[in-house]
Amino acid sequence: MRVSPASLCVFAAQGFRSCGSDQRAMKTDERLRSPFGNLRYTLLFIDFYRKLFRWWTKVNHAYPKKINAKETITMGKYFGTDAANLTVEQSAILAGMLKGPEIYNPYYSVENATNRRNTVLGVMVDAGKITQAEANQAKQVDIASELNDTYTGNSDDYQYGSYFDAVIQEAEKKYGLSENDIINNGYKIYTELDQNYQANMQAVFDNTAYFPVSDYDGQTAQGASVAMDPSTGAVRGLVGRVSPSSATFRSFNYATQASRSPGSTIKPLVVYSPAVASGYAITTDLPNTPRDYDGYSPTNYAGIETADLPMYQALANSYNIPAVYLLHKIGVSKGMSYGQKFGLNMKNVKEELGVALGGGVTTNPLEMAQAYATFANGGVMPKGHLITKIENASGQVIAEFKPSTKRVISQSVANKMTSMMLGTFSNGSAVNANAYGYTIAGKTGTVEANFNADLTSDQWVIGYTPDVVIAQWIGYDSTDENHYLTDASSGTASIIFSAVASSILPYTAGTEFTVENAYSQNGYDLVYSANGQTATSQSSSSDNILDKVQDAGDKIGRAVKDAWDNFSSWFNKQTN
Repeated sequence: MRVSPASLCVFAAQGFRSCGSDQRAMKTDERLRSPFGNLRYTLLFIDFYRKLFRWWTKVNHAYPKKINAKETITMGKYFGTDAANLTVEQSAILAGMLKGPEIYNPYYSVENATNRRNTVLGVMVDAGKITQAEANQAKQVDIASELNDTYTGNSDDYQYGSYFDAVIQEAEKKYGLSENDIINNGYKIYTELDQNYQANMQAVFDNTAYFPVSDYDGQTAQGASVAMDPSTGAVRGLVGRVSPSSATFRSFNYATQASRSPGSTIKPLVVYSPAVASGYAITTDLPNTPRDYDGYSPTNYAGIETADLPMYQALANSYNIPAVYLLHKIGVSKGMSYGQKFGLNMKNVKEELGVALGGGVTTNPLEMAQAYATFANGGVMPKGHLITKIENASGQVIAEFKPSTKRVISQSVANKMTSMMLGTFSNGSAVNANAYGYTIAGKTGTVEANFNADLTSDQWVIGYTPDVVIAQWIGYDSTDENHYLTDASSGTASIIFSAVASSILPYTAGTEFTVENAYSQNGYDLVYSANGQTATSQSSSSDNILDKVQDAGDKIGRAVKDAWDNFSSWFNKQTN
């Protein structure tokens, strides 16, 4: 004997009081007969389906997004079949779950589910819908033996996979929930996601043409990006790998799970911030020719050497020699203590000058976005987070994000740091990373491959405005003689960053910086500025840069429009 799950609204009325109250629905029932034997079924009114749908989607996404009386509800999550094929016993299990899906879910507890099923079967007997013999027979079925999860979901359910995976990771790590709890126990998780950010970021990372490919085996380099509100720490967008839209559930997430060297992006954290806080002026001249520190003699990328130059120029051009010199002056221990203040894990890092270049330190884009939010937020570091609150299936709030901030540097130091890092995007290593029409501050980072100093393993670009911090990394999962990057972060990584920034900055408030670029403070023309004005001596180079940025923006704009059109079409189908 088979029974429609819809009919169980009547049988489970004691635990789900709102069912069966619509007289028109009951009249409809009088006109219908079951196609399975002599049972009469209630074709329940739409309101019940909506309630059932809300419950089901929270538990396991097994129902289609749009439900009406003509559509079949898939029960593949539990029994590997559709509603029309459910037995009385299986239907009783589902009806019994309505009162507490987190308790009576058979994947959570077969014992609880069995007891609840038997109660529902008893109600069915009392209601005259089945005989006692039929109930006894149904009670003999071992629930564990019939569970069959064939539900594969819908691609639309997983359109923001990287962000969704990071949410699960955060729920596990910060709130003690397991993946099984989240998927099966009806939790509702509220997040900080901004769909405009996310859709645009994904469109860039779905375009594999942006990313290097190994000549050896055709493997594409990986990458990740995080967009964070610097005032609150809210993660508005997160992409954890290249081609995120086609990634499988809980693929490795480079935005949150990677452990990569930060390269020169660590310099503002462990060198320049503590130096400025210690009283160094941003115009302090620093050496830029090799020096020996007991056998350690760092060089600049590509072997560049210059005469002494001011601190702000050393930072903007990401020179190594001045950074190591300055860390030597202020003390490695002080630099490491600042790294810890900025949220980096420095516990197992050796106390040596190489820390100035990221030596021994590992991190990921989420951590770096939080660290750089400090500069955009006046010296106060917010707590990076994706989740705002979590409710159980009954609507009770079981976890909630509690905002917390920490002052890492003073407002004055933060302003001076931003003044210097504006130079990175106007005159330094991140000129190619600009978003046309916007002013960005930040830092690049390039990590040399350990087998060839002319090749690189990791490239970073981190940029911020008063409204958003974007932290981006690219590199191969494992760098070796066949898998490496051939340029510095001022090249490929900057073009990718420009595409991301150009696509999401239009969705921000457009708040302008209140501090002046250190280059213009000291009488230098800006190679790039938001209003399009450039230094005469470098106009040709700048024009090429701006053309690249505008082309990238046009390309990503078209891609995002297509993605948004597809999403809008999907959303309309779900809500009509």
